[in-house]
Amino acid sequence: MSNEVTENLETKTPKDLNFWKGLIIPAFFPFVFLICVILTIDMQIVDYPLLNRFFGGDDLLIFSLFGLLCTLIAWPIIGFNMPPPYHEGGKVSAKIALTGGVLLLVWVLVLFSYIGAS
Repeated sequence: MSNEVTENLETKTPKDLNFWKGLIIPAFFPFVFLICVILTIDMQIVDYPLLNRFFGGDDLLIFSLFGLLCTLIAWPIIGFNMPPPYHEGGKVSAKIALTGGVLLLVWVLVLFSYIGAS
């Protein structure tokens, strides 16, 4: 084989650790805030006086939902702007985020169409 063919074969490496870091890093914060939302859905804030002082009533759930919304918007932006060692995984992660966002939007529109039809 010539050197040119050998170099082309060597450049196609399997998914390495940098790919997986680029895939997971942009999706980390939305999953953290999703866990926060799940934990605060049924939380009785009165049982925690320190939290009740700063987040009276259901404000902690609203704060968690707002954080989840912001991180879901930032996920594809971060994914498409990852630095070069992680850019391949970041692009895949951003495409997953956009696909999930479009499917979620369609689901919400269908849900609202059923609500409006009643």
